[in-house]
Amino acid sequence: MMKLGLLMGVTLVGLFAVLQTYGGTDLRSDRRPAATQGQSSAAQDAGAPVLTPPVPDLPAGVIPAATQTQTIVERFPGPALQPSPEFGGAPVADADDGPVLYVTASRLNMRSGAGSGNPVVGALDGGSVVRPIGPADGDWVQVRTASGQEGYVSGQFLSPEAP
Repeated sequence: MMKLGLLMGVTLVGLFAVLQTYGGTDLRSDRRPAATQGQSSAAQDAGAPVLTPPVPDLPAGVIPAATQTQTIVERFPGPALQPSPEFGGAPVADADDGPVLYVTASRLNMRSGAGSGNPVVGALDGGSVVRPIGPADGDWVQVRTASGQEGYVSGQFLSPEAP
């Protein structure tokens, strides 16, 4: 085991020495073509005329118009976007739509049916405004949120007074 560690150490030191010696030079520099002033295509070398005019020399700081990118503004069809009710700006219930109830718990599960054994279909934050669809005095009250979602919540966490 000691010999293996020593062999690996010697190999790494040798590799490091080789990279330090030859790693600083550009080994491909001799393969690159020399930069020419007027580069031409193979078709021009065969005698074809130049199809694009040469670019004139411009003063320093001037950018040719052909190299500038125009700003593309995308237009999307359809109505203007509205903010989501979860992020504020939720519509407040009108007084003529009937009574409103307020959630008094910090977070209240809304379920698909009356009872805690039914699956949760959403959650309401404390202070959320809901409208009762049926009787509002039972253990479980069927409600509709401002966004139109319907479900059942426990009546003990609803109050007609704002928190």
